[in-house]
Amino acid sequence: MVGNLERARVWLCFLLAGAAISLPPEARGEGNIGVASVVRNDVTGVLVSGTVRVNVGASVFGDEIMRTAKDSSAKLVFTDSTNLAIGPNSTVKLTHFVFSGPSSYGKATINVAKGAFRFTTGHSDKGAYELSTGVATVGVRGTIFEGVAEPGETKLHVVEGVVDVRTKKGPTCEVKAGRSVRVTDTACTPISGFDAGFDSELTDIEEFGNRASSNSFPANPAMIITNPAGSITTYIPPFHEGCTTSNCISTH
Repeated sequence: MVGNLERARVWLCFLLAGAAISLPPEARGEGNIGVASVVRNDVTGVLVSGTVRVNVGASVFGDEIMRTAKDSSAKLVFTDSTNLAIGPNSTVKLTHFVFSGPSSYGKATINVAKGAFRFTTGHSDKGAYELSTGVATVGVRGTIFEGVAEPGETKLHVVEGVVDVRTKKGPTCEVKAGRSVRVTDTACTPISGFDAGFDSELTDIEEFGNRASSNSFPANPAMIITNPAGSITTYIPPFHEGCTTSNCISTH
């Protein structure tokens, strides 16, 4: 009986891999969206299938919640070469990613519930991305910016380009390169001396193709299963180094 169950799991993994690879880009809207290129200490990802430890080279998925513990951090490189660094004690949800081509997005939204972040745009249309915190939504206009989301406020610094910050209850403010602001749900206030605290390994810009082509960090296609009613989609990672018949469905 156990042998039959293990064989069934193996066949399921292979069948899912074949099905996912054959899907057109627009059908892969909430699948594999990138890779974790830097992981320090305790970083986890929360998927509908459960919570998993994130290691260097792990695929990341749409709707995944990334969490870093104390003294922990990560950098994600999306398939369009957008870079997202995440600082310690942070929670970030990769909310909604819709492909507009094999390696670009027509729409991508990221929610920073708390903690530090640094965002660098890739090759998708700049207007495709929005990053939200508890107090505002940041519209991207070809940009590198960083910030810290805290209860009741978000501090932002624009390194390059321009962002539009739409507060929840107040005005929209434009923040240009070299400027920093403190944002609440009703106002943007200029500040000085703000630094989100990222080092060079986390701020260096990486191309997804370079990382994905590495023998050490293979890029994996997304696994997608939709229930008969079509209301729930589950993202299951494919085989990778270390995957066995007992864990290939639940780890990435």
